[in-house]
Amino acid sequence: MKKILTLLPVIVLFISCANYGEKKVFNGTEVYYKDGVTEAQADKLGESLVDSGFADGNPKSVQFTKDGDVYVFKMVIKKEFLENEAMQSVFNFFPKELSDYMDLPVDLHLCDASFNTLQVHKLADARKTIKAKATEIRYTSNVTLQDAKKLKDFLIEYGFSTDEKEKTVELDKKGGTYIFKMVIDKSKVDDKATVSLLTFFKGQLSKTAFNNQPVKVHMCDELMNTIKEI
Repeated sequence: MKKILTLLPVIVLFISCANYGEKKVFNGTEVYYKDGVTEAQADKLGESLVDSGFADGNPKSVQFTKDGDVYVFKMVIKKEFLENEAMQSVFNFFPKELSDYMDLPVDLHLCDASFNTLQVHKLADARKTIKAKATEIRYTSNVTLQDAKKLKDFLIEYGFSTDEKEKTVELDKKGGTYIFKMVIDKSKVDDKATVSLLTFFKGQLSKTAFNNQPVKVHMCDELMNTIKEI
């Protein structure tokens, strides 16, 4: 799965010049910074945006500020994406990924063209993660770290997780049923062999990791939106 930062450039806007703080430009992306953010932190942010592919040469504008002990990444966004359900998982996980890049606690604010906040996504509400070799396991507040570790052990033992291939999966739980989400090629969604394999996988996951509690497998797009349930 692509890093979250690489999924956002198409929806981010460029703003006209105004006094939104000190400004630096990184591969077409304006980074404004103020309110206790240092130039070194702005440079690190800009380098992170370039390395991740967010700053891809197309004009965009962001602002980096500090509110108490928490940093705030403000992004000017096209209004049609504010209520776009397909993007909500991206916005939810964005603070975690950017915080990891920056080694700082960062919240995401989606803003209008004047950097007025329209929607907030907090680091505290973002998915938590653990690693199963090269597989990133995201898990919601509906499941415990122990549940995530059980999934980790299963994925490694089953051969799903290896050191060679990066993957992203998510674990959730609703109404007593575990939900395992995985990114899958859309061409395989209705493939009988794939469905049969994942049905067997679901049974093994229930039996081995979750003490025979019910499990659903969701085949998802790269934004972790469900395409089909098994």
